[in-house]
Amino acid sequence: MSKNSRNHRVFWLFIAPSGVLFTIFFLIPLFLNLILSFTNYDGWKQMDFIGIENYVRVLQDKEFYSAFFRSIIYTIVNLPFKVAIPLLLAVLLTSPKVRFKTLARTLIYIPVLLSALVMGITINWMFSQEYGLVNFIIQQLGGSPLEWGSNVVLATIVISVASTLMTTGFFMIIYIGSINNLSSDIYEAAEIDGANSVQKFISVTFPLLAPTTFLVTLLSTIDLLKEYALVQGVTQGGPGTGTTYTIQYIFDKGFNQGEYGYATAISAIVMIVFAIIAYVQFKTNQGGEKY
Repeated sequence: MSKNSRNHRVFWLFIAPSGVLFTIFFLIPLFLNLILSFTNYDGWKQMDFIGIENYVRVLQDKEFYSAFFRSIIYTIVNLPFKVAIPLLLAVLLTSPKVRFKTLARTLIYIPVLLSALVMGITINWMFSQEYGLVNFIIQQLGGSPLEWGSNVVLATIVISVASTLMTTGFFMIIYIGSINNLSSDIYEAAEIDGANSVQKFISVTFPLLAPTTFLVTLLSTIDLLKEYALVQGVTQGGPGTGTTYTIQYIFDKGFNQGEYGYATAISAIVMIVFAIIAYVQFKTNQGGEKY
């Protein structure tokens, strides 16, 4: 057996487990989802083929447009924080001037280990209007308790803070790995040219981290667009529909209202839109090479 044949066999052996899991948990459900989107399946007995009726209904659904618009705004507002905070923390925690870096990295990474639902419930308790820790501190300082759960803006801020807190540690570690792989010769040359710390970050560190920043931006965009468990734990889509985003709307139509066929049609359209957004990011930034 030739060396190339052995390499090909080893290659397929390594990717086979992932390929099987990908097929079982993604390709097959995706195929079934597309089939159900052309039916009026109610999750129990009814499942008649109705053609593109669900898709036509989606395009005329004002509630869907509202939920999708909220998702887009939520993503645009939070994306800069999702990228900038981990980057700045990574730069700070790779500086030789900072002490206790390992402890700091560990503490920042801990929220990543929690499930989104657990984090949501914990944040919901902290920002509870009557018994929440945050309002208790505000009252002790002489202020009036805030209505976190009944104000759309405040509820969105709470979700945003929790979402950023959950992912900061993970993206920070990615940035730290990339920074540690940068050549020290470049920084020595910048110091010889008289660059200070801020100038080195702007002119050296940030441009060299373009591929990593692209990866973090892409992953953050996808996470924000499909935010679900955290929102359920914090606000359950309220007040009213103020924090009901696309995934909450799909879940409500499918599991609460029993319109599985319609929900799958929405998810199919949303999947295509999300794929287009990811593709535009790839083309705009040339896969991270252009920043």
